[in-house]
Amino acid sequence: MKPKEELRPVERQFENYSKTVSTLPNTALLYAAVILTLFGLMLFAWALPFPHLGFLGKYNGYVNWASFLIAGLIYYYLRLSPTVSYLLLFILFAFSYIIIQLEQRFTGSGLLLTGLGVLLVGLAGQRVIYKKLSNVPVFTMMINAPLWLMVSLLRKLKVRY
Repeated sequence: MKPKEELRPVERQFENYSKTVSTLPNTALLYAAVILTLFGLMLFAWALPFPHLGFLGKYNGYVNWASFLIAGLIYYYLRLSPTVSYLLLFILFAFSYIIIQLEQRFTGSGLLLTGLGVLLVGLAGQRVIYKKLSNVPVFTMMINAPLWLMVSLLRKLKVRY
């Protein structure tokens, strides 16, 4: 491992989060909670009503609040590590596919309520897990959780990030 002053921002955040989470007895629950939170957030943003914008023309149906969420997340992770941002983009595309399939089954506010439910279950799971880590700010943990999940996956696959 590199000395602290040579660590890239992505490595610094991963190491800080890993030190905190390493005290947990079961990180598989945290993996599940992080995935549920990210999927629920995307599903909820997707289902929120988006205003009709005339300048988009025939592409108006392809833009929603999830588009802005995806753009913001990819930008944030791209600044930390391009490889991590590509993995996140791949995961978000998979989520998009699942959401499109769900859109065909749910009508009205069903998709919105499903998204809210999944998001709340994921957040509650993370909250319960983070409650065991008494002196750690919960919001900071939740922001860094997807990064930790993706970097852990890349490390297990032995992919440079």
